[in-house]
Amino acid sequence: MSSFPELRHGQFVRFLEAFCRTGTLKFRNNKWIGLTRKGRPFVVHVKHGSTRKYPPPLVEAVAKDLGVSREEFWKWYSE
Repeated sequence: MSSFPELRHGQFVRFLEAFCRTGTLKFRNNKWIGLTRKGRPFVVHVKHGSTRKYPPPLVEAVAKDLGVSREEFWKWYSE
């Protein structure tokens, strides 16, 4: 079981914005595209249509790809 929570759409967008390089996050063709804090590109594919909730395993996988520790995530999440 994941130690990350399910995020609503707005929370997920704020999560991506908080842990990627400022000004690099874009939504194009049902994908979130941006650069990690280390400058590496990342892509999060979003199901076509109205995705309103992002499950814990997805949040955990994205956090891992962005280089976000559980502690960093929970500090951001609790703010």
